Amino acid sequence: MIPVWVWAVMAGALLAAVTAEVVLTGRPGHRLPTARGAIRWAAVYVSLAVLFGLAVGATAGWTAAGQFYGGYLTEYSLSLDNLFIFYLIMSWFAVPAARQQRVLLLGIGLALVIRTVLIVAGVAAIHRFGWLFYPMGAFLLWTAASLISGRSGSPADEQHTWLRSWLRQRIRHADDDHGNRLIVWRARRPVATPLLMLAIAIGLADVMFAFDSIPAVFGITTRASLIVACNVLALMGLRQLYVLLVRTLNRIRYLNTGLAVVCAFIGVKLLLEALDSSGVGWAVNIPAPISVTVVAAILLFTVVAGLAAGRVRRPGGHDHAHRTIGECRFAIVDTDGNGVWQRHDGEELARKLCESFGHAPDSALGRAVADGQRALFEAMLAHMDTDGDQEISPDEFIAGLSRAIEDRPGFESAVRATAATLIKVADRDGHGVLDPAEYRQLAAVYGTSAEEAERAFGRLDVDHNGVLDTAELSLGISQFFAA
Repeated sequence: MIPVWVWAVMAGALLAAVTAEVVLTGRPGHRLPTARGAIRWAAVYVSLAVLFGLAVGATAGWTAAGQFYGGYLTEYSLSLDNLFIFYLIMSWFAVPAARQQRVLLLGIGLALVIRTVLIVAGVAAIHRFGWLFYPMGAFLLWTAASLISGRSGSPADEQHTWLRSWLRQRIRHADDDHGNRLIVWRARRPVATPLLMLAIAIGLADVMFAFDSIPAVFGITTRASLIVACNVLALMGLRQLYVLLVRTLNRIRYLNTGLAVVCAFIGVKLLLEALDSSGVGWAVNIPAPISVTVVAAILLFTVVAGLAAGRVRRPGGHDHAHRTIGECRFAIVDTDGNGVWQRHDGEELARKLCESFGHAPDSALGRAVADGQRALFEAMLAHMDTDGDQEISPDEFIAGLSRAIEDRPGFESAVRATAATLIKVADRDGHGVLDPAEYRQLAAVYGTSAEEAERAFGRLDVDHNGVLDTAELSLGISQFFAA
């Protein structure tokens, strides 16, 4: 039994940490935390989890502490995919950088309330119906197979599409003039502001995509209080990982494989526990210390293997490949082929796009496309133009691919504007998205073959719904300017 004072101290420390973070990082005009600041705050929340586990071990036994640490690691690792969903929601509705941490805090707070209800109900159901371990174990094995195959699975896809449709029906950016208020009064009635709607969206998305992590934690412990603690401490630290990982989540090697192995291990553990409780003699009950050791070892091996794979290269091979890729990408932006990327290239590309899809270059749409190309060039000029001559040479372009973009919010804003205008110019059927045929025609303007366009479409269609929206096309443009 964990003493009440342990819970009180943990709650007070967590509340103090969150308050201090909000006060220190919530100043007017403050943007997303820097990577260094995010690391510092992530270390604070991880330290709180470590100290809480030590307090649990000292007062309630080290078996309970091992269960907490195992659940915390599992919850933290399986929640990484949620970061990408958060990023998509922020991109869909162009949430300013200054508000993103506030939206995440409110959304995750809502998610914790819903998760707590689900956890308490789930623990009560498991204690009464032990056979529930069978479907839970099977679900985790199915999740592992989906992660390895690279598919998110149809249930998640349906939730993803439903969430996007629900949001688009309710959020209007033109009304987003209420600062940080959650509710405003209109005609003597309370009306939710876009900030509140986005927070609700974040919370619902987190819960929807938590149906693998919660059963996984049940495989380590069925104590509701420990599971709630795992969720609270993991999700509060997850906000900092958003800053660190959301821009490079798709580059983390072997992430899906590592998470799949964790899901498979805990799924097998749940099935063995169910068989053991049913009287099957050969079924073994894996102790909590072994579970936490295995989970920690899998995650550690995933990180180490990813880092090692990123560093393995043939002498000179990496630099040569990097330069070759950079030269190919530069040839795409150098529309007139004169060896430098200039503002005129964007205007020429806008003209080609309009002509390809039957729009007049001097129409409102044509001017919008040109403005989008100009905004993207200006963002990259600030990042890549090291000699200040207001144009980008091949060497500057290639070198810029390897550097972190300092004004990331400005770059992302330009990318979203460019993606939105490209969809408008290429969307022949007026659905607000690009189908494969429309994307192939758009890619052809950039000199991409039909086969290359088909492969690129498959990579960018992250929700597997057969079309590309603004967020997915924005992701592709962002990746184009990354090494």
